[in-house]
Amino acid sequence: MRKPIMVALLCAVALTGCTDSEPGQAVAAGTGGGGQSSGGSKPSVTIPPRPKDLKLDGVDPCKLFTQEQIAQLKVKRQRTKTQDGDAFKGSPQCLMDGTEGKTAFDYEIWAITSEGFEPWLSGKRNVEAKLVTIDDFPAADYHIRGSGGAFDCATAVGVADGQQLMVVFRPSRNAFTQDQMCAKSEQAAHFAMQTLKTLK
Repeated sequence: MRKPIMVALLCAVALTGCTDSEPGQAVAAGTGGGGQSSGGSKPSVTIPPRPKDLKLDGVDPCKLFTQEQIAQLKVKRQRTKTQDGDAFKGSPQCLMDGTEGKTAFDYEIWAITSEGFEPWLSGKRNVEAKLVTIDDFPAADYHIRGSGGAFDCATAVGVADGQQLMVVFRPSRNAFTQDQMCAKSEQAAHFAMQTLKTLK
């Protein structure tokens, strides 16, 4: 499932396009390209202040989950990777696979230090997005505009200026509604934030 996730992310960062084969639902989000939050597209909603900065420099995303949290997420395997594609190139990733009933799924956790989360809410990216809160930090739930069918959900948390902790949840088949998928990405983001707070 890794290649479709990468294609979906490239479509999301793009200003337009990528067909119906990807999902949709929520408020709308950011421009193409990297760039820090201070220089990128402005969000179309008012972003509440974060309680403090939690910088992701040097953070291993796989170490943001305890064994108890991994069990709650029903994850069976965890491994680290560095993003080598164009979108957020060089960002550390944690890839996690699991099953729920007969449905396989995976999570991707990204420690992105090249861009804040605000562009997802600018209305200029190829996503539908909405403002949410994770552990009192402003965040965005988003997915690709398109098919109207459940595909995946990403939760991007604004942890510091120009940085975001991004969690993507994707099942292997349409076994979850969009709201259920976003609840799962939010849960994993919440777990990761709990640990990140203890490191900073």
